[in-house]
Amino acid sequence: MGSESMLQEILWDTKIGWWKVDMARRVLLLSDYLCKTIGTEESEIGYDRFLQSVGEPFRASLKSLMSTDASLFSAEQIFSLCGPRGEVWFRWKVLRRETAADKGLVVSGYAQEISEREALPVDLCSIERMNTLLYRLNNISHTLLSFLHIGSIDEAINKVLTDVLKIFRGSRTYIAEFDWDNRRHICTYEVTDKGVESGRDRFDRLSMDETPWWVEQLEKRSPIALSCLDDLPSRARNEHDILAAQNIGSLFVLPMTFRDKLWGYAGIDVIGEHRDWQNEDYQWFASLVNIINICIELQRSKREAQIERDYLQNLYRYMPLGYVRFRMIYDKTGTPVDYKVLDSNYAAEKIIGKSQADYVGRLASELEIEDMPEYLKVFAKVLQVEQHVEKEVRLLASGRYVHVVMYSTTPEEVICLLSDMTEMYETHEALDRSEKLLRNIYDNIPVGIELYDRNGLLVDLNNKDLEIFGIRDKEDVLGVDFFKNPILDEEVWRRVRNREEFSFKAYYPFDRLNGYYVTSKQGRLEIYSSVCMLYDAQGRLSNFFLINIDNTEINRAHSRIAEFESSFSLVSRFGKVGYCRFDLVSKEGYGVPQWYYNLGEKEDTPLDQILGVYKHVNSSDRAEVLESIRQVKAGEIDSFSHDLRIDADGRQKWTRINVMRNPLNNDPSKIEMVCVNYDITELKETEKNLIEAKNKAEVSDRLKSAFLANMSHEIRTPLNAIVGFSNLIAETEDPDERREYVAIVQENNELLLKLISDILDLSKIEAGTLEFNDVEFDVNQMCQEIVRSLSLKVLDKPVELRFGDHLPECRLVGDKTRITQVLINFINNALKFTREGSVTLGYRCDDGMMLTFYVEDTGTGIPEQEQESVFERFVKLNSFVQGTGLGLAISKSIVEQMGGRIGLNSEPGKGSCFWFTHPYIRTRSVSAVASDAEMRQPGVSEGKMPVVLVAEDTDSNFLLVSLILKKGYEVLRAHNGAEAVRMCREFAPDVVLMDMKMPVMDGLEATRQIREAGSSVPIIAVTAYAYDSDRAKALDVGCDDYIAKPLTGDVLKKKLRKHLKR
Repeated sequence: MGSESMLQEILWDTKIGWWKVDMARRVLLLSDYLCKTIGTEESEIGYDRFLQSVGEPFRASLKSLMSTDASLFSAEQIFSLCGPRGEVWFRWKVLRRETAADKGLVVSGYAQEISEREALPVDLCSIERMNTLLYRLNNISHTLLSFLHIGSIDEAINKVLTDVLKIFRGSRTYIAEFDWDNRRHICTYEVTDKGVESGRDRFDRLSMDETPWWVEQLEKRSPIALSCLDDLPSRARNEHDILAAQNIGSLFVLPMTFRDKLWGYAGIDVIGEHRDWQNEDYQWFASLVNIINICIELQRSKREAQIERDYLQNLYRYMPLGYVRFRMIYDKTGTPVDYKVLDSNYAAEKIIGKSQADYVGRLASELEIEDMPEYLKVFAKVLQVEQHVEKEVRLLASGRYVHVVMYSTTPEEVICLLSDMTEMYETHEALDRSEKLLRNIYDNIPVGIELYDRNGLLVDLNNKDLEIFGIRDKEDVLGVDFFKNPILDEEVWRRVRNREEFSFKAYYPFDRLNGYYVTSKQGRLEIYSSVCMLYDAQGRLSNFFLINIDNTEINRAHSRIAEFESSFSLVSRFGKVGYCRFDLVSKEGYGVPQWYYNLGEKEDTPLDQILGVYKHVNSSDRAEVLESIRQVKAGEIDSFSHDLRIDADGRQKWTRINVMRNPLNNDPSKIEMVCVNYDITELKETEKNLIEAKNKAEVSDRLKSAFLANMSHEIRTPLNAIVGFSNLIAETEDPDERREYVAIVQENNELLLKLISDILDLSKIEAGTLEFNDVEFDVNQMCQEIVRSLSLKVLDKPVELRFGDHLPECRLVGDKTRITQVLINFINNALKFTREGSVTLGYRCDDGMMLTFYVEDTGTGIPEQEQESVFERFVKLNSFVQGTGLGLAISKSIVEQMGGRIGLNSEPGKGSCFWFTHPYIRTRSVSAVASDAEMRQPGVSEGKMPVVLVAEDTDSNFLLVSLILKKGYEVLRAHNGAEAVRMCREFAPDVVLMDMKMPVMDGLEATRQIREAGSSVPIIAVTAYAYDSDRAKALDVGCDDYIAKPLTGDVLKKKLRKHLKR
């Protein structure tokens, strides 16, 4: 037997059934035992079906309890069920309360069948319960008596709460209200047991949003009965924490309503202990709460009734209508002979002009009211027709116009409502006067007005409109349709239909009217029109009207003025000419925008902040202007002119002002001036540039004259030595003397070449054709080559030339030739001024971005006042030292064009350090680039002289080369480029010296054809052209190297050894 079937048998044997109630759906789920008992086969039944099975004595009370949702299952219950077995008694017990998915309450428990004897209250406990019920019933009656006898509702409620606290042995009883607007709990009544802290402050600080479950239960009119805080569902976490913080062990709370609206709740708190709430507790507490609720409702109703009475009383007393009640007095025949004033309000007193004490309670005959017989007739009519009668009267006593509404509420009384119409009458009279005035203005105003109805039909127009459009009679045009006017475009019609208020211009050619209306006008008008809409009191469009202004003549004048202003504005803007007219006394006037700009001011700057201030004018110029103004005010002069320096927007400009007194203004109280100013900045700059150019040209002319004189001397000196010693070489037979003379010629030859090279470089710099060819090279190798090549110059001097600071490894992308040129220039200069000590070449890298090359010497040094001029052209600090004075100027230009800087540090007597910087452009790696010397070369057989093919058309040049190479080389000659190509193919020389300029075929074309033939023979270009572009052309066509004329033996042999690896 399974455990489930065994459990089923046990339940049947012990006569126990389980049940579950879904409070939201209002249905019960019953076990089979309970279903059999009430005779239903459906396990889920509704509340109504269940109540039909409940015993008759319990049905009504149980139905009432079930209407409060959870109250039925808040405690243990005993009642009977009726079914096939008759009336069966059960004890009902709650086991669990939980929240369903739809957030409704689900209560479950069990019901155990008991005998009828067990159900009857015959034991002492039942007797005690009966006694308690009787006591509570008696307490209810006393509560009702309290409300009847105690005048104060608050005192009665506090007494009831005290009784509740005593009977339930509670800790705190209270009544709280919901402040729905501010979402707060407000404690209105509270009674606490001795030693229990008041909870009123906590209530007043508590937000309804902090207790959502609590508010939701009460909104559903469900009581909250907690035997302990664990009875709270899980979603009431906030409520649990709030109650636990007050040490509340259990509580019982009932909702309180007023006119079916939840307004608050009443509750009992038990501090620090649990309490099982019984049905009797609910019944009794609910009865007391209902009584309190009824009393509070009565109190509120009474308060509202009083407010209503006070409102009506105030309405009657202070309403703007006068109220007077009369009672008719009749004679024996029933004819009205008098009337008595019974009552009146404050407004009637003001309208009548008398105090109420003067007429209330008195007869009309006593008051000597004028037209009393007339009033009697009217009152009699009101009593007869049983409907209100209206009348307009003027009260002589107060002089007011009054509209009277009379009606009757009883057969003998008449009530009069008085409306003071005095202001309305006066307003009507004022309106009538205003209407006449406006009509007069409307007819005679100097603008045309056309009034149209909402459909666009013309209903009125004034005299000026008739005049503008040449209309003879108003009746000739009334009724014309605005939306059919052929002059106006559809855009105007559309905007009017859209009820827009706007203005527009219309060119009105009368020849286009096409019979729209009859007019005596011809030609064309320029009309400016404004459209306005008129609405009635309900906001509905009633009319629209046009205001028409004939601007024909005005526009013509304005056009002429605008044309002049436009022309003047163009002249002012493009010519930077400003104009202003102002009064020196009041500092008022007008100026064009350019006048302000020329003075460094903004266009909107007030004149009184400019005249006499001139904050942007140079201080010395300002003083001159102010002195001129003083002289004008003193009558000493009538005009003045100044050139002013203006400081505006961080830059300086020049403005010339010409100011004169206006001869046309004869007002002695004014000093009206006319000022014309214009920007002469460009003129001043041109003047300055011309002066500077003149001075520079003069200086340059002097320098060039000195340069030419110096060049004449510098060039003649080596030439003299060359010519003289060349003659001596031819005359002497002594080998030692010949070598000495050759050395002297060689030295002067090099000096002459250096002079010519500097002059050529200078010419390239001046022409902007100095070229740079960047290659990758080893910096250390370059420096070592420079030191090695120039070491010969210091062999006979006590000076050491050395390689100083440098990086262990450094490759650079740059123009090696230009860098070498600058460094050699630095070293040559250092050697000229260093008699003993050392000259050091070195470089360093401080920031990883730039290389700093330097040449430091221990020479004479340079005075500080001369250091700034050493890099200028044609400057020589020592005229007794050979040189052009161009080397450092050329070096400066080269360094700056390579992206670097140049400078020097020097102290007289201690030496100088010349330096320059170069961008440190790194290569891939040192090992990845071949050395300059590692080039492809043809091999030379051991013991055989290398063959050199010289392509040269000039005999003297070939003779020079052949003499230089006669020892150690076999020399062949080609007279032009064509012969060179042929001989290169036939003799296969080891190297070719190729002159670039030859007849028949030049060297470039010859080189190109040799390379196209597949020959890899080294070709060295030889040319008198010294420009980098020529070198680049030679290398592009296939030359391996380059030599510039004139040739020297050392340079030529070095080139050959380089390409022959010898």
